[in-house]
Amino acid sequence: MHIIKKKLLVEHKIAILENIKMAKQYVNQGKLTNENLKALLLLDPTDTKKYIGWISKVWINNKPDVDDLGNAIQEYDTLSRKGKTKTKDIYQFKTFNDLQTELDSINQTGEDISVKELETDYDTIVDNSNLIIMSPHTHAASRKLGLSYFSFRKCDEGKDSSWCTTYKAPDHFNDYYYTHNVTFYYVRIKSKSLLDKLKKAFPSRWQALEVVALAVLSNNQIDGYDGLDKQMNSNDVKKFTEIIGIS
Repeated sequence: MHIIKKKLLVEHKIAILENIKMAKQYVNQGKLTNENLKALLLLDPTDTKKYIGWISKVWINNKPDVDDLGNAIQEYDTLSRKGKTKTKDIYQFKTFNDLQTELDSINQTGEDISVKELETDYDTIVDNSNLIIMSPHTHAASRKLGLSYFSFRKCDEGKDSSWCTTYKAPDHFNDYYYTHNVTFYYVRIKSKSLLDKLKKAFPSRWQALEVVALAVLSNNQIDGYDGLDKQMNSNDVKKFTEIIGIS
């Protein structure tokens, strides 16, 4: 079993190197900087970075907005995995507009609105009178949850989320979720009894712990960020999870 796992890891690394090779050719040709490449890699939601060559090419030739490009790539990947794209190979799209045209066509035909699918791609882990916990699987879902169930920070529009994984740009969420295999659990405390326990345990910051983003890393370590996006130390994470009953 160990030999098989090691073989799969080697094959996975080889696939990544092969997929990045095309993009690195653009760097060698002076069409792309190393900084550009690092930024574009964050837009590729696949674990083997199979889209990076195409992403680099259209960014060089078409100069689309980076946020629009990242969102379109993530939408295409989700639809492709569900068998809903007409074009199965992204490299068949000659321009960014070609990709956007197909995505728009899918939305307009009503075969399951793709944006809605992305926004609702999350699991509800707990939802009772005490708390709600949800785990997003796409950037669109993460952003949607951050602006609804887990909004906390006051802004001109009312309230939003301070967590970088809920920002308009998909870079942060995609890097954590797809590249580093981080799973997020967004927590909101609903009951006065739990809030009272938080107030007793965290007298100086309990209000900011009404909403918390728990990040489970690939090594099973749990990081925590309060509603103001301030990181919690390991002892505070342990104390918090014990209070909400998921330790």
